[in-house]
Amino acid sequence: MAQNVSPSPAVVLLAEDDEVNQQIVRHLLADFPFIELVVASDGKMALEAAISQPFDLMIFDRQMPLITGDRVIRHLKAARTVNTATPIIQFTADAQHASVTHRAHDQADVLIPKPIQSEVFRSTVLRLLNRQPCE
Repeated sequence: MAQNVSPSPAVVLLAEDDEVNQQIVRHLLADFPFIELVVASDGKMALEAAISQPFDLMIFDRQMPLITGDRVIRHLKAARTVNTATPIIQFTADAQHASVTHRAHDQADVLIPKPIQSEVFRSTVLRLLNRQPCE
């Protein structure tokens, strides 16, 4: 007899200083009730959150106040934190990174350009969380 057990929530850290981009990400992930989103509005808040609790996925904007996304990621990788092996998506508005790249800068697992393409973002999140869209 099959049990109807819902998967445990996936806790995702979003480090994004722009409130519009925060709302876009919330909207894009709204169809995935198994995702619990934790939002940090600057690099310092993101670093503190990533050091203090484990996440299933972390999403960083490259340019944030106080500490850049690049620096936060470097620190998390170098310091061997609870999130050292956590998959990372990094957003960039840098025109040099006009397409989705994997293993960007040996830091983030995926670099996604802004403006965020919804299907690319959503499928990347699901892939990194090892989830299927129908969950």
